[in-house]
Amino acid sequence: MRRTALAVAVAVLSIPAGIRAQAPVPELEGAWLIAEMTAAGQTLTSPQPGLLLFTGRYYSYTLVTGTGPRAPLPPGIASTTDLLRAWNPFSANAGTYEVSGDSMVRHPIVAKSPDTMAPGTYNEYTFRLSADTLWVTTVGTEAGPARTPTTVKYVRQR
Repeated sequence: MRRTALAVAVAVLSIPAGIRAQAPVPELEGAWLIAEMTAAGQTLTSPQPGLLLFTGRYYSYTLVTGTGPRAPLPPGIASTTDLLRAWNPFSANAGTYEVSGDSMVRHPIVAKSPDTMAPGTYNEYTFRLSADTLWVTTVGTEAGPARTPTTVKYVRQR
């Protein structure tokens, strides 16, 4: 029995750290709605809609980034200005994620912005999870540290 336990421990410890870090975190799995955003010392307690989904090792993220509702598109053919007003305050991407301790790295596969899904692109965060509340803070990207870290508070949807 003792030999078996030792063999299992050695096998687990011999798995490269990168592979161990890629295991999904069951507590993160599910749907999370944005509840609050804090950036540059200001907290927005009634943010526009945002949804973060985790399943297995994949995530999906959609968020209205403005402080107010997006402008509706007029009937018929929309002008460039109309399209920009409707689409600029919106962010969306989906891909894989890795967790190690309280650090999360997301690798977009598909995104609204072509630059966001370029090869080698990633977004790094720290996170804190307490029951059905998740706080995610930006750390940086492949381009370097976040200039203005943002903390987003999410509430799990059941």
